[in-house]
Amino acid sequence: IVGDEGGGGEGTLKLKGTSYGFLLREGSREGSRERSSREGHSSGDGGDAYDPYFLDDPALQSGKERMVLNLPGLVASVLPYVRPRALKAQLNEQWALKHQWVSRGLTLSKIRAAKASLLEWVLEANCEVSTAALAHVYFERLVLRRVVNKANRKLVAAVSLSLAAKWNEPESLGTLLAAVERHYSIPRATVFRSEFSAYAELAFDLRLEPGDIFPHFSRLLTQAERTPHDYLGEANFAEFQAEFLEPPADD
Repeated sequence: IVGDEGGGGEGTLKLKGTSYGFLLREGSREGSRERSSREGHSSGDGGDAYDPYFLDDPALQSGKERMVLNLPGLVASVLPYVRPRALKAQLNEQWALKHQWVSRGLTLSKIRAAKASLLEWVLEANCEVSTAALAHVYFERLVLRRVVNKANRKLVAAVSLSLAAKWNEPESLGTLLAAVERHYSIPRATVFRSEFSAYAELAFDLRLEPGDIFPHFSRLLTQAERTPHDYLGEANFAEFQAEFLEPPADD
């Protein structure tokens, strides 16, 4: 990969000497599973068994320091105040212990910052939050494929957003790439040159299961301070509710 830990910079994402012929066989999902088994991934990716809570668990928000109070009939856990810098280091440490296979230098805070940028650009361009949700899934799957490191994380995030826009709302691609160039200083030509390698790692398949997207979509709406009903509107929310939420109780 150009622009890896030793090279620095935001070079083109390119996997030299890697054949993707097996992915062109009938059923690209089968090809993806074959490659995963050949490489012996222990990342939890499991081929096409993507878990939206595996890489970035939203429950991981508090540090490791806590005080346990054993009171009569009650056991309480108290979290002391921790300075933001120290909390960031503690969260990165906890995360690294669970994901020791990740490239050295790639931390939870860097992954979350890259994903936060994707939402920021989508909102800035007045695009669909679902596009950011798709990009989050693509980005996490590329991390699980071990093609993301500290040096190229911004480029991979930009490529993930480009692929998501092409799949979900192609008319917004130019606006989103302009935001990438403005904030990350990555030319759109570099993004386009890197797309094929990322697309290959995604098994040439941008389709996702609704259950893979929904957790990201829900979290992103919360971060954008919107509710599903407010964002989707009455008609679309009814369909959304039938697909993902508990049916309303009968009066």
